[in-house]
Amino acid sequence: MASFGTSFMLTLISIVFMSIAPPVTSNRLTDTDIKHLCSKTNNLESCYKLLKSDPRTTNVNARGLAEVSVDLASKKANKIHSLINSFVNKSHDSRLKNIYKSCSSNYNDAIHDLNVIKNYLKSGAFKNIPVQVKDASDEMKQCKKVFGGATSDGAHIKKRNQEVEFLISIIEVTSSNLSKN
Repeated sequence: MASFGTSFMLTLISIVFMSIAPPVTSNRLTDTDIKHLCSKTNNLESCYKLLKSDPRTTNVNARGLAEVSVDLASKKANKIHSLINSFVNKSHDSRLKNIYKSCSSNYNDAIHDLNVIKNYLKSGAFKNIPVQVKDASDEMKQCKKVFGGATSDGAHIKKRNQEVEFLISIIEVTSSNLSKN
């Protein structure tokens, strides 16, 4: 019976201390922190406005901000990937169809890279994230290159592609911050 009482007290004390000491990753990022991170992208204002417009960033820590960034990029990439695939299905020009297929493949690979980044964030394998960020970024650059002097649909995709490139640059900045916390 004494061992039950001792073990109960130790458990109770542990619970009290765990509730008092916040975990290391719970440091909430301030607006200044987010602006500082965004200053490392090519458009501080757009980055800041985008991140702050997402309600998930209200009380977010560094990992949470990286997760939001990846989620935003994934959603945009999936949307554009669907759009490109619809152009593949509609096109009757074999040259253009091949361009769309090539870019669709780039998006497929980039989406895979973003999913791997999500898994690294969940598991805490932050040091592995930069390689996947670079791979996703390279896929976007390759798609942009394929659309050199393209049609109006291609111009639209190039513009949307730049949006994904920008979102990936935000992931690069937010995830590089994780190893510092």
